Amino acid sequence: MMLAELSLGCYIYATTTYDGGYFEFLAETAPALDLTQEPHRKSLLKFLNSWGCRIEEASFDDAQLKEWYESVSSKLFPITTGLLSLTDSDLAMVEEAFKGLADRPACKRKTFAKVPTAKVLFALRPNALMPWDNSILGHFRLNGSARSYRQHLLWAKERLQELSGECTKRGFELADLPTKIERPKSTLPKLIDEYLYVTVTNKFQLKELIERWTKWS
Repeated sequence: MMLAELSLGCYIYATTTYDGGYFEFLAETAPALDLTQEPHRKSLLKFLNSWGCRIEEASFDDAQLKEWYESVSSKLFPITTGLLSLTDSDLAMVEEAFKGLADRPACKRKTFAKVPTAKVLFALRPNALMPWDNSILGHFRLNGSARSYRQHLLWAKERLQELSGECTKRGFELADLPTKIERPKSTLPKLIDEYLYVTVTNKFQLKELIERWTKWS
């Protein structure tokens, strides 16, 4: 993942994907998501469904989500902690939190399961954690377990370390990247996910596009 590829991927994401559900969610839960509050839980449900989770609102098990959050919130690292700063103990806690939510009922017909669980964790700690979808799971041969979610985070952490070096060569810090590529509301993990959504879920061949346009320039 080169800096130009990430930038193009995020540009395509911004121009082809309606992210309004996420922006509304950020506004409704500012300054941070607190699942002890009923309005925040309702906002989270709207956000999850805007991102394709299809959890039935009429039978949403609000109490299960609140109970889970109360069991893990005091153990999670601060919301300002970034993915590059996560320690082994932080990652172990993420695994524990993932396991604790994935098998809980989301509504009468299904559990939170692997995809909504990752999106809930991203919503809670957007500077450090990431969503995923079934296409991404298949591409990386991940089984959707808590351990595989940790593997996915470690993969993204390595990509951010590489991107950090590229940013430094070009005279700015990795932390400035969202603003530099005109995605100021996207955290660094979300930029990685936007890139994956474009290249894996929607199969854009960014390297080929860049090479073609470079020849034409």
